[in-house]
Amino acid sequence: MAHPDPEIARGERYDQADIERLFDTGFGYRVSGINVRNDENGDRYVLLFAREEGPYDDDVSAGTFTYVGEGLPDKGDQSPESLGNAALIEAEREPVPIYFFYTAGDEPGWEYRGQVSVVGHEMVADPDGDREVLEFEMRHVDGPGTETGVDEPAAPAPPFEAGDTTGRTVTQTRAGVRVSASFKQSVYDRFDGRCAVTEIDHRSLLTVSHVLPRSDRPDIAEDPGNALLLNWTHHFAFDAALWTFDEAGRLWVHPEYDPDDRWMRESLRARHGERLDRLRGAGVTDEYLARRNESLDWWPPN
Repeated sequence: MAHPDPEIARGERYDQADIERLFDTGFGYRVSGINVRNDENGDRYVLLFAREEGPYDDDVSAGTFTYVGEGLPDKGDQSPESLGNAALIEAEREPVPIYFFYTAGDEPGWEYRGQVSVVGHEMVADPDGDREVLEFEMRHVDGPGTETGVDEPAAPAPPFEAGDTTGRTVTQTRAGVRVSASFKQSVYDRFDGRCAVTEIDHRSLLTVSHVLPRSDRPDIAEDPGNALLLNWTHHFAFDAALWTFDEAGRLWVHPEYDPDDRWMRESLRARHGERLDRLRGAGVTDEYLARRNESLDWWPPN
């Protein structure tokens, strides 16, 4: 899938069936909120929807605008760990194409407003003061009067070569480093298409994770020794420094991270100090791993 999708035009209106056809996806009963998708190359993109007088009180005026994260009022405080909210938070540091749609009142369908980027986010009290919500600062990155952004197709990535460890830079509101599809595939192949921690093997649930962030070290963004394959949840937890591993493949968990979620508790907390063969044989460069671990405020573990 090319980004932007060549069949979609800013200012045009699309109904749910149109959007499902254009992006080869499905929404079920209705379209709403933050929809995280992977294209056929495994690259992430987001379909973002806002409705006038919807439950989130979004302000979508031109230029910079605010967008309230996912999580309805009857569910209490919004969580930065939900799939949609976590994806937008991640997009601050690692930009991805975000297609923005809006509808007002009783107007039919959804107007495509172009692509947007995430500038920042914070937890704020909702107007009623009953709970906290995530408020994202968004910015339009295409259209008249804006600088080149993610709506300009990037040049194709060259074939991956093991000696080439530099990710290609994508100009956007915030500079990001995108690795080539060939490099991603090489990491999938190295891990046999399975998460290094949980062995989840559904491609849409997996992502290439970096030991040293590619935004900080673009020179080794495509170094095989700086990458491993994780499911999205454990990837976010890894990036948040909630867990790590050492050169011997032993898994270590932040001492204050004691999740209520049973799956995360069993896959991380209960395995604290356990040696995992897939991590031991992950092929991660010891120097990169040591540098990451030395940067953690809770390292060495107890």
